[in-house]
Amino acid sequence: MKIIRSLQTSKKFTKDSVLIIGNLDGVHKGHQTIIKSAKKIAVKNNTYLGVLIFHPHPRAYFTKKNNFLITQLDQRIEILKKQDVDYVIVMKFDKKISSMTPKNFCDKILKNGIQMNHIFVGSNFKFGKSRSGDYKYLNSYGKKNNFKLTPIKLIKTSANLAKKTNCKIYSSTNVRKLISAGKPKHAKNLLGRSFVVESKVEKGDQRGRTIKVPTANLNIDNYVKPKKGVYAVEVEINRTNIKKKKYLGIANFGIRPTFNKKKAVLEVHIFNFNLNIYNSKVKVTFVDFLRDEKKFSGIEMLKRQVKSDILKAKKILSKL
Repeated sequence: MKIIRSLQTSKKFTKDSVLIIGNLDGVHKGHQTIIKSAKKIAVKNNTYLGVLIFHPHPRAYFTKKNNFLITQLDQRIEILKKQDVDYVIVMKFDKKISSMTPKNFCDKILKNGIQMNHIFVGSNFKFGKSRSGDYKYLNSYGKKNNFKLTPIKLIKTSANLAKKTNCKIYSSTNVRKLISAGKPKHAKNLLGRSFVVESKVEKGDQRGRTIKVPTANLNIDNYVKPKKGVYAVEVEINRTNIKKKKYLGIANFGIRPTFNKKKAVLEVHIFNFNLNIYNSKVKVTFVDFLRDEKKFSGIEMLKRQVKSDILKAKKILSKL
């Protein structure tokens, strides 16, 4: 899969291609269905399928916060590669792009830049200065400039899944709600895979070692926040001197009220593991929610609870 950051050298991939416009956060099952539909057309027309992603996410650009993302850009690209997408355009979303008129955007970026012949885009898509461009405008422009537009429709979940998750459609918003509600298994039903965070291990206050449960501290401020509490997790460590495999463990996301902390951190304890992994990039997969975060009256009570959490997590993880 080709990653394109400049349209000036991209024509051999993008000309006459099929293009999906959208940030596709999470690349959930709804997105995957759309990708399959677009791929069929690309194959039929003997051309490439691409995705146009704005980075940073426009919402993050305007609010200066990106604490709502299900997937970081590199994760999204990796998932799209597995979905048989031929190219991804990562377009820098900045003042220049956000202040373009709809016509200017269509002329410069689409017609003269990408030069696709078919676009898939949400019917609620807004673009250009003050979000003044919309699907209707783009459709009209396409008719005049020889490219077709297909509206991306909301994909409904099955009756059984809707009942189980209380989500009637596949959407990034619904996935975020499930993650924030401490329902990683339900989020997996919508995503088609588990919710995963990636971050570097930071030095903490090493209190875990005092109760013989050492933890790796991760800052996950760039992600949608999971519900505060304890989870059964899988862990992958990206370090040359450590064997590449999925380790099992538990993780606590929260403010650690027993120690009167205020900042929310993800603390991960890996079972049967004692190597130094500070500054290593770690991937944590949320498997299941065990319990809410709570304040304990003392260290002994905390130790007893953690022992119970570990046993519960091991039982859940043994069934994977």
